[in-house]
Amino acid sequence: MSSSYRFGRRTPPSARRPVAWFAPSTLLHAAQELVASQDFLRNLDRRETFARDGRVEMEVIDLARREAADNLIFDFIADTGDGGAATFAVAHAALRHEIHATDVNGRSVTLPEGELLILGGDLAYPGASPHDYQYRLLEMFEWARDPHSRFRRVGGHEVSTLSGPHKFVAAIPQNHDWFDSAATFCRYFVNHDKGAFIGARTPQTQSYFAVRLPHDWWVLGFDWALSGDLDRYQFEAFAELARNDLGPESDLVLVYPEPYWTRRLGDGAPEGYPKRYQRLESLLEKTGARIRLRLAGDLHLYHRESLSIDSRHGCDSHLVVCGSGGAFTHPTHGADIQWPKVIDRSEAPDVINDELREQTRVGCSTNASAIDADRFTPACTYPTADATRALALRALWRSLFRVRLSRPWREMPVTNWLRELLDSNLGFALALGALYGINAYVNSFVFSASFAEDHFKPMADLAFWPAAPLWLNAMVFSPFATGVNLLMLAGCIKLAWEGPGPRWLRALTGFGHGMLHGFAIFSLYWLATHGLQWAGISHSSSSLSGGLMSWMLVGAAGTVLGGLIFGLYLTLANGVFGQLPNNAFGALADERWKGFMRFELNRAGLQVYMIGVTPHDSAHRSPTDGSDQRVVDQFFMAKPGRTGRTAQ
Repeated sequence: MSSSYRFGRRTPPSARRPVAWFAPSTLLHAAQELVASQDFLRNLDRRETFARDGRVEMEVIDLARREAADNLIFDFIADTGDGGAATFAVAHAALRHEIHATDVNGRSVTLPEGELLILGGDLAYPGASPHDYQYRLLEMFEWARDPHSRFRRVGGHEVSTLSGPHKFVAAIPQNHDWFDSAATFCRYFVNHDKGAFIGARTPQTQSYFAVRLPHDWWVLGFDWALSGDLDRYQFEAFAELARNDLGPESDLVLVYPEPYWTRRLGDGAPEGYPKRYQRLESLLEKTGARIRLRLAGDLHLYHRESLSIDSRHGCDSHLVVCGSGGAFTHPTHGADIQWPKVIDRSEAPDVINDELREQTRVGCSTNASAIDADRFTPACTYPTADATRALALRALWRSLFRVRLSRPWREMPVTNWLRELLDSNLGFALALGALYGINAYVNSFVFSASFAEDHFKPMADLAFWPAAPLWLNAMVFSPFATGVNLLMLAGCIKLAWEGPGPRWLRALTGFGHGMLHGFAIFSLYWLATHGLQWAGISHSSSSLSGGLMSWMLVGAAGTVLGGLIFGLYLTLANGVFGQLPNNAFGALADERWKGFMRFELNRAGLQVYMIGVTPHDSAHRSPTDGSDQRVVDQFFMAKPGRTGRTAQ
C-alpha cells in the first residue's frame, strides 16, 4: 500500500485521502500485520525488553522543577494519521503559538501553545510502518508547526546543552501502533531524545511514561500492547512509583490506550483474578493519591462523564474519551457511550493471593441503580448522538460506492485507474460481486438434465418460487458448494460479532444478513438464466459460454445489489440498533468533529478545554487564522485546599 504514497509539499493534506477501511488491500494489509504482531507479542513482549536485571526503573519526566514552575499548559491528542486534512487541522491548531476562542460561557480566552504534548496512540493508520508514520503523521505535524512558536527546536545528540524553552512529547501506543510490534513508535518516542518529532524533546525510556507536573499533579500513561492489560514489569514499575513518589497530596491523570470504562463493569476479568490495571488503580488510591481523570483515545469522538464527589477522596472525578485527532468519526449514539458508568471498589474476600484482593473497577452497568457504587453522569458529547444517528441513517447505505482518489483522474495513468478503484471502498463492492459470481458458479452446476434423478432441472425451466427450495438444496449438495456458502455465512456472522449487543442477537442478525445475500444470489441467477433464454442465448451450465455469461451477469449485478444489501445492513445495525460502530463508521470515513484537549495548570487546579476543530481544505492557511477552532467543553478540577476557579 505504501508504495502509492506521494510524499512532500506537492501532496497537500487535502490530497492525502482517509483510509478506505473496506478496500480489499487495506483489509488484507491490516490482517497480515495484526496476525504477525500478535504472534511476535506471544513469543517476545517488547514491553519486557525495557526491564534491566528483572525489573523496570521508571524514569520520571519531571516538569515540576523547570523555571516557570507555577503554571503549565499541556495538550492531549489521540488517533491521528488517518485523513490528511483532519490530522493537519488538529496539528495546526495545537501547534499555534496561541489560540483565541470563546469558551462555553461566551467569554474570550487566549490559550498559548502547550509546553507538553501527550499523544494517546494510534498515530498512523492502517498500520505502523515508517511509510504510514511519515505520510500521515510526521509530515502533517511538521508542516503545521507554527514558525512563531516560542519553543526552540531540538537537534543532534546533546539536547541538554541547548537553551530552551523546549517542547516535550510523551506518548503511548495503541493497537495500530503495535502492528509492527511498536518498532516505528519506539524509533520516534522511546530512547530517541533528538527532536525527531516536530523538534520536541521525547525523553521517555519505555512505551509508557510518568510525568511529574507542578503542584503535585501527575500524568501516568500506560501501554497495553495487544493484550488489553499491563504487563508484569510495567505493573511493578508503576507500583514502585506509587510507593516512593505518590501520596495524599497527589492528583492523577491516567492515560489509557483504550476507554475500558465503555465496556462492561469488570472488563471481562475472570472471577477472583482482576486485571493488573484494576489492581494498580487500587494501589494508587491506597497511597492517598486521587484519580481525578481517566483519559483515553481509541474511540474517535469526545465524551465526558463526571462524578461530582468521589466517595473515596471527596473530589470530583471524570471519564473522558477524546480520540478526535484525525481519524474517522465514531458514533456517539451506541450503547458503549450511552450506558451508565459506575465505579466499584468492592474487595474479593475469597481470593487466595492477597495481591488480588483489592481492585478498582470502572465500567458500564445496565443495573447501575442496584449497585452500591458511585455513578457517573454524562456531561458533554461531541458530536451529539442525534447527529451521528442521522448520519448513519442518511449515508451508510451508499458508503461502499464512495471513491476518494489520491489525485484527479486526469493526472493518473490509465493503468492506475483500476488500482485506485480497488484501493477504495468500491473495491469491497467489486470483491463482493466477484463472490456472488463464484457462489452462483458452485451452486448452479446441478441445474441441468444430468441431475434430473436428484430432482434438479435447468433453472430457466423453473418458476421463481419452485426454484428457491432447490437452490437451498444446491447450496449443500456438494462439499465445495457447502464450503463456499458456509464461508460467506461465517463472514457475515463475524461482521455482526462487533458488540455491544447480546451474542444471540449478533449471531441472529449475522445469520439473517448472510441468508439475504444467498437469496440475492439465487434471484440474480434466476433472472440471468431467464434473461438469456429470452435473448435466445444458451444459458445451460453445461454450456461454457452460456454458463460463463450467466455467472458474469450475477457478478456484475452483485456488485450493486450486494453493496446495497451490505450498506443497508450497516445502516440498520448502527442507525437503528447502535451496533457495529467501528465497521459502520469506518465505511463512512467522516472527517468532521475533530479536536484536542488543552490543559491549563496553576496553583488552584487544572482547567481543561476541549477545542473543536474543523478540517482545512488547504494546507496553505495562515497560522494566525483560528476561525475554525472553538471550545466545545470545559471543566475545572480544583486542587483540594486551594481557592481559584470554580467548576464550569
